[in-house]
This record gives sequence, structure tokens and C-alpha cells, in this order.
Amino acid sequence: MLRGLKIFLAVLLCGAAWLSFDAWYTPLEVRQQAAAERVTGGPDEFAATKAFTEALWGSLRWAAPLAVIAALLALFQLHRLAPFLSAAGRGFQAATSTSEKPRDARQTWLIRGFVAAWLIIAMSQFGESIVQRMRDWQSYGLHSGQTSLPNLSDTNYLVIRYLEEATPPDAKILVLSDQKLFFLSYYLLPRRLYHPMHPDSEFVIPLAQGKRQLAAYTRADLPPQYLDELQPDYVLEYFEGDAFVDPARVREDPEWLKFLGQGQITTKRPKIQVILRPYPTEGTP
Repeated sequence: MLRGLKIFLAVLLCGAAWLSFDAWYTPLEVRQQAAAERVTGGPDEFAATKAFTEALWGSLRWAAPLAVIAALLALFQLHRLAPFLSAAGRGFQAATSTSEKPRDARQTWLIRGFVAAWLIIAMSQFGESIVQRMRDWQSYGLHSGQTSLPNLSDTNYLVIRYLEEATPPDAKILVLSDQKLFFLSYYLLPRRLYHPMHPDSEFVIPLAQGKRQLAAYTRADLPPQYLDELQPDYVLEYFEGDAFVDPARVREDPEWLKFLGQGQITTKRPKIQVILRPYPTEGTP
């Protein structure tokens, strides 16, 4: 065992040392250019490949030196490491052995096989999670989804940030919108959001830039008993379609206008209507 352990640590040390040298010596731009030459798609795939290479190369720059240090420490402390691993192996065998009788050997090996399979699955999922994190580097970087809000329009981003600022974390919000805003429930946790979907829009896929108008409930469509039963803390009206945006109401929420800043919404050609009011003190339009 000692000889095999020495060979393994020596190979690990040489490989990690080479990766560490290559990661720090070769400029990131060179690796990105080499990866970009293999891209066959458009600008989106090029940007994703560039970001993935940045995450991979950045990880190697700290992971490879750490592996070198770990391998060196293990080689220097091999006289302690080998007995520890031997004792751990014997402990594993004792813990997974059901009996010393020969007829129970099959059950023992079955248990050990399950443990080995569990370890293999755990390590594979851990590796897949790291690779997926690198693939998501373009959107997330070192930030969480709550911070970066990837794959959202600028308007959705503003609405989320506005609700975070204007409502307490334990708020219960009724959302009326011609957008499919299921993502709000995630990005605004721990707030609880209720978004009744119009039957005519339930199985309709929206198109970008409002090319497909979705049917939606408005404040006037809700029966009083619905609100009385739900008892939300706030009612949010968020519309982007021409059929729902009322030029006379786009300035109805002064806090929203203050959040946006002056001059970002005009009454001539309004493209968005956001009104957040507490319930039950909000007035019916």
C-alpha cells in the first residue's frame, strides 16, 4: 500500500505542478482565443465559451497550487498518512461486515457496493455542479441568482428591485400582470406572491418584446370575496401590453416614479404601468 500511495502522490504532484505552471504562465486571453476558434455558433455561444474558459482557468490558478501543497504535505507526512489510511480501511471493512460466516459474504459485499455507488454518485454530482457553475459564469460570476438576476428583462429587474425596497420581507403580495412572473416568487423570497393567471393565457407561450399579447386579470376583474379570502398585504399591478397600460394611471404610484428617477416614464407613449398599493387601503381605480 505504501508503494502505491507514493506513486499516486508523485503523479498528483507532477500533474498539479504542471497545471499550476500552465495556468499562471499562459495568459487567459490565449486560452479564450483557442476556445473561441472551436465555436461554431453565434455571438451568444462565443460569449458563453469565453466566460466558461475564464471560470475554468481562474479555478485552475488556485486549485492546482493547492493540490501541489496537499501532495507535498502528504509525501512529507507519509509515515503518518499510511497507518491512518490502513486503519480507516480496516474500520470500513468492520463497519460494513454483517458477519464472519462465509454465507453472509454476499450481503457484506452488497453493502459495500451500495456505499461505493453512493460515493461515486456523490462525487460525480459534485463534479457536475462545478462544471455547471462554470457554464453559468457568464450570468452569475461569483454572485447568487438573487443578486445577478440573469435572463431577465430590464423592466423585470426594476420591478424586482422596487418590490424589495418597497415591501417588507414577510409581505404577502397579490400580483396582477400580463406577464408570466413565476420567477418573482423565487427572487423575492421570503415574500409570498400570488399571481392569478387568466385562463386564456395559461398555456400560451409569451414572445419577446410583447409580440404576443397575453390576457390578464385587472383590479376591476377580481371579486371582493377573492381579496377578502386572500387578505394580501399589497396589490401589485404590472402591465406592459398596450391593451392594459392606461396612460392616465402610469404616474399613479409616486414611489415607483421616485424609484425610477425623473424622466424615465412619459405620459405620451407609456410602455409600462407599475402600481403598488397596500391592501385594504388601496383605492379601486
